[in-house]
Amino acid sequence: MKNYPLPQISSQGNLSLPCPLSHGKKSRRKRVEEYEALARTRLSKNFILRDFLFSTESASLGLSNFPERPDLVIAAGRALCENVLEPTLTRFGRFAIIFGYQCRVAIDAEDSSPRTSNPHMWDRRTFGDQPFARVDILPFCVEDGEVSRYDFAHWMMHELDLDLLMQFKRSNVYCITISPLPRRVWLEWGRPSLGEKRQQVFMGLDYWRKLYPSLPDSQRPKFGPSCTGGSMQWRGNK
Repeated sequence: MKNYPLPQISSQGNLSLPCPLSHGKKSRRKRVEEYEALARTRLSKNFILRDFLFSTESASLGLSNFPERPDLVIAAGRALCENVLEPTLTRFGRFAIIFGYQCRVAIDAEDSSPRTSNPHMWDRRTFGDQPFARVDILPFCVEDGEVSRYDFAHWMMHELDLDLLMQFKRSNVYCITISPLPRRVWLEWGRPSLGEKRQQVFMGLDYWRKLYPSLPDSQRPKFGPSCTGGSMQWRGNK
């Protein structure tokens, strides 16, 4: 992995937009310059941090989405890009980043439970300083019908070091999570109100505990086995 330079950030924490007038013009200007420097941080060959910082939820609340811990956000972003997004870009071409990082203030506004470990907050420290991060993407090859939703997900689960991959019955968006203890679960969400199964599991308990042990090496995913035996719960393994 190439070592890209880090920005110099002297302050942390979220920032309301517009900045409070009491901060003064000089203080506000400095904060904008810091945010700009952070946003331009190079994560990999084809991605910078700005690609992941826009959040519809944060914008609707008037928040900048400035990270509490920029160092952890940068580390998580680099792990996502180098291990997941760059290989996917090479294999399938361009995709849109639908949802990347989310600040604590916006997450807490949606879910006030202190037990939540929403991996869109890349600096939540669920696993300490180790990257636990989520990104949602819309691959154009799937959107344009060039690759099926199943084939795209199948490639990702068999070629990449993923924790959780979620797809949706009526959407071409994929929700991708990485963690230091990969569960390696792949599932699809549906809408029971439309006669669909609420959840279809392609890789889970049955796959990792029953099918995987009998598979020849040529048919096994490149990364495995599951750290939880295919369960969605870590159950004290963290």
